[in-house]
Amino acid sequence: MVYQFEWSGAHISLNDWYSSAHWTTRANQKYKWHRIFSNIIKDQEVEPIEHYKIKLKYNSRLDPTNTITMIKLFEDTMVELGVIKGDSKKYCKGVEIMPVEELKSKQYIIEVEKIK
Repeated sequence: MVYQFEWSGAHISLNDWYSSAHWTTRANQKYKWHRIFSNIIKDQEVEPIEHYKIKLKYNSRLDPTNTITMIKLFEDTMVELGVIKGDSKKYCKGVEIMPVEELKSKQYIIEVEKIK
């Protein structure tokens, strides 16, 4: 089973995340993205997932590795919502980042594949 979560417009890059001068700025960003991702996840009925692979497809100006913050914050939100048990290598069996120029500008799709 593969769950697909999509949004457009806003993003956070690894550069944005680590250029923050103070930990409170990162905490505020994490809270903001938790709200965004919670709404996206709650819009679907997702069964609890123990083992998974996660893939981000996107079309924006970001370098592929700069998108990893969105994956991390998405995983953290799934853990907090009880969708996945954890995001360690015990549970996460793969991460893929795919720039897809056929998507609309600033479009992001996260796919979470449930692994048996």
